[in-house]
Amino acid sequence: MTSNKKTFTIIPGLNMGLFSPQELEQIVAIINKHDVPMTKITGAQRLALLGMDEEDQMKLKAELKPLTRPVAVNSFHYVQACPGSKWCKFGTSDAPALGARIEQISFAEPLPGKVKIGIAGCRMCCTEPYVRDIGIFASKKGWTLVFGGNGGGNPRIGDIVAEGLTDDQVIDLLQKCLAVYQQNAKTKSRTARFMERFGIDALKQAVLSE
Repeated sequence: MTSNKKTFTIIPGLNMGLFSPQELEQIVAIINKHDVPMTKITGAQRLALLGMDEEDQMKLKAELKPLTRPVAVNSFHYVQACPGSKWCKFGTSDAPALGARIEQISFAEPLPGKVKIGIAGCRMCCTEPYVRDIGIFASKKGWTLVFGGNGGGNPRIGDIVAEGLTDDQVIDLLQKCLAVYQQNAKTKSRTARFMERFGIDALKQAVLSE
């Protein structure tokens, strides 16, 4: 419950905003069963259930659990993805499939700060990868990895780390960038503030050198 006594709960693990009609019917049936006053699809492509008391929230979340994917330990704040090549005529790569793999990445220790990931299946960048902690977007040459973006009150355009990457390469490079972030960032420092101090040249040297 927030300070103004308005309650909400966020349901993660719902496939980055993609639902089959059958899944959506199941979710709506559970929401209606609990008389949820209002629902919202968040900017992170998660489901927000608004205006419930805490006891009802717990019951509803338990019923929705079979419809959600488990969240990895010490992982990301969220991963969002566009419909990708399977569902969008502009898509050149399968953004949700890559996102599903990234969602399962787990770290031995918590990350220094929130890490938000935006994946776009084409260069139109509908998920705004340049203003995410980690941005990934596709072109005909492969994936481009962007690091250190932020869209909040102190925005920052992320830096391009590498281009023309395969699925495996972008996941490997993502983990290398986050390892440097873990080793060198201050606690609660987001990637944008870290990159302002650390610099893209030092990051590239650390993650791209053989």
